[in-house]
Amino acid sequence: MHIPETNAWDALEDGNDLTRLKTLVVRSVPGLKCLQLHSCTALEELTINCESLVQLEGLQSLGSLERLELIYTPGLESLQLHSCTALEELRIRRCRSLTALEGLQSLGRLKKLVVEWSPGLESLQLHSCTALEELTITYCGPLIQPEGLQYLGRLRHLAVYGCPDLGPCLELFPQLEKLETDNPSVLTMSFCYHHTTLRRLKLYHLVLSEEQGRALVLLTSLQELEFNDCPSLLDLPAGLHLLPSLKRLKISYCQRISRLPETGLPLSLEELEISYCSKELDDQWKGLATSKLRVTIKECW
Repeated sequence: MHIPETNAWDALEDGNDLTRLKTLVVRSVPGLKCLQLHSCTALEELTINCESLVQLEGLQSLGSLERLELIYTPGLESLQLHSCTALEELRIRRCRSLTALEGLQSLGRLKKLVVEWSPGLESLQLHSCTALEELTITYCGPLIQPEGLQYLGRLRHLAVYGCPDLGPCLELFPQLEKLETDNPSVLTMSFCYHHTTLRRLKLYHLVLSEEQGRALVLLTSLQELEFNDCPSLLDLPAGLHLLPSLKRLKISYCQRISRLPETGLPLSLEELEISYCSKELDDQWKGLATSKLRVTIKECW
């Protein structure tokens, strides 16, 4: 039984049989403070975007729930996940009063966890989340303390922005394939030399030291590299041409970069995208397009 988003709240209010409901979206219901889900025992996907919500009841009845997303529920203080043992994807966004995700130790099937803009959250107990493949923690403030990272042997994708330094923990994830970060300290010789599976690297808001630039080019398995919103970055790493597997290079909002690396670009490069950068960079890179290299330039000035 699937109730479309526009009728989902009407169904709950009308007392309909919800025991077969599989997907429920509750969005922008004025005055809704408590959502009771005790009867939704077959629910597999639940999305809530409700500013007035302060209490979520009946999660202990959702043993079939596979995907849960909370978006902008600023009054919700805790989430009881003990019985949601089938959960594979959990997304928390802009829940500023949320201080605890209780029951994470029951989520042995969880594969994707996203926690964003939730500054009240103090800890993430990840010891039992051994199936986790994707982890995103962004702008949750200095209080958040992920624990149990050493048990995440299957982690493939990690994104960390505006949070405590997790750089030293990256040595725990030798199978990492994608990394997104605003912390240049992760680019150490040790990390870059040993991570032979990293395919995609996205760097935000940073300036690379000469040593970090040298470390970066040790990532010989790298296929995609992106510099995003780095207004203080003056130059691309000098050894960029040494990345033998690089296929895609993207540079966005890096207005102070005005020239190509003197040593050129990798011969393996297939796609180059420049967005919102300097006009000087635009003029230099327009002529690089060939039948092998596709160049896209957007809004440079």
